[in-house]
Amino acid sequence: MSNNKKTKTGMLYSIRVKFLAIILIFVAGLMLGVMGLINKTVGEVVLDQGIEKGLAVARSAATSSGDPLLTDDDLGLFTVIKGIAEDKGIVYSMVVGRDKTIKAHSDMERSGKGYFEIPEDKVFKEGKDHKVKFYNDAKFGYVYDIEVPVTSARIKEGIGYVHTGISRQAIDAAVDRVGVYIKYLTLAGLAIGGVGALLITGIIVKPVQKLIVSAKELGQGNFDHRIDVDRKDELGTLMGAFNEMAEGLKQKQTISESFGRYVAPEVLNMILTNKETWFKGKKIRVTVLFADIRGFTSYSEKTTPDALIEHLNAYFSLMTEIIQRHKGYIDKFIGDAIMVVFGSPVAFDDHAVCAARAACEMQEKLKIFNLQKSDADKIGIGIGLNTGEVVAGNLGSSTKMEYAVIGDAVNTASRLCSAAKKGTVIISKSVHAEIKQSDFEFVKLDPVTVKGKAEPLEIYSLIPRRGPDRKDDDTAVNR
Repeated sequence: MSNNKKTKTGMLYSIRVKFLAIILIFVAGLMLGVMGLINKTVGEVVLDQGIEKGLAVARSAATSSGDPLLTDDDLGLFTVIKGIAEDKGIVYSMVVGRDKTIKAHSDMERSGKGYFEIPEDKVFKEGKDHKVKFYNDAKFGYVYDIEVPVTSARIKEGIGYVHTGISRQAIDAAVDRVGVYIKYLTLAGLAIGGVGALLITGIIVKPVQKLIVSAKELGQGNFDHRIDVDRKDELGTLMGAFNEMAEGLKQKQTISESFGRYVAPEVLNMILTNKETWFKGKKIRVTVLFADIRGFTSYSEKTTPDALIEHLNAYFSLMTEIIQRHKGYIDKFIGDAIMVVFGSPVAFDDHAVCAARAACEMQEKLKIFNLQKSDADKIGIGIGLNTGEVVAGNLGSSTKMEYAVIGDAVNTASRLCSAAKKGTVIISKSVHAEIKQSDFEFVKLDPVTVKGKAEPLEIYSLIPRRGPDRKDDDTAVNR
């Protein structure tokens, strides 16, 4: 029991864990995708903004450098360049003359030296009044070099260029700052998603726990168990379906318990298993037993109705228990008589032997039953047995039907019962042929003429006593 409970609890927690994992993976995947998209977008935006800023600065410098460049005013050029280099993200700025000489540089040591193109420069973008190249610098990493021509109203040709370098590191730092915010947002999303998943699974797991308890109770046969349905969603519908199933099982149990009073357990199981086919008519060889109380009419006239019914019910209960243990099917109670079929609805080969054992035990147990009664209340029965072919199936009308066997074999068993005196068991020749190899004692009787038969019937009296093959009642049950 503890192992099952542990397994079921583990299953519940695994549902919660799996759902939590799905939510977290979904949120993480979503946030990582968003982060990648934002990083790419932000990187492009920041880069564009940085270049635009560099272009604006370079253009401003180019405008301010025209006159100083024409007049070789190095101090004026240096003043312009020095202000540019102080901007964040700009790693250098310089003014280059037409002769490829650096007129002014943010790094003063490079002023006056020759300007040369870096071989690995690659053009990033180009416009009418500017050109942007990029290269990998050992100190600053990737650098975007913005070139803007310096012009003068007095000279048509360009008189030089302003070069401004923007480091990719500054752009990456801005992107990284955004990335940090996105990571915090991702963690917050995971936390919120995890809490949400726990709340959702809690809502789901609670009714599932109720369903498991209900399934366990129903599995243990407690068909009175019901779930308190407090939901109006699909799980509430499922819980209601469990209650309906429990009600159906309860009804089936009631029917089984009630029907089980009249038929042997194996007959009941056969009917419940083959409920669509068991009642169809068929010919089958069976043994039919009739048991009738002798002198019942006079006894009933001397007894009160309540006492009569109580006495009969006690007698029928005893007989029914014996009959069912020997695999007999009680076809009907006819007043104070009992009609029993062996070999139908559940067919088995030794039906004649089972019927003979049941008849013997009925007479034996009736003697013990009578020991507790007054002489006036003692019951004596005559029993008749016959083996033969009958037609078995459901008989009746559209409003009421019952399983029954009909045929000459049934009538003959009834006639033999009528011929049996109190305390005796009369069997036909066909029964004798079936059981003579078993350990029974017989006395052959004179042939008897019965109604509906032109020729007298060969009959035997079966001695109702215990034989070596039936040492106790439990042995009789299993044979």
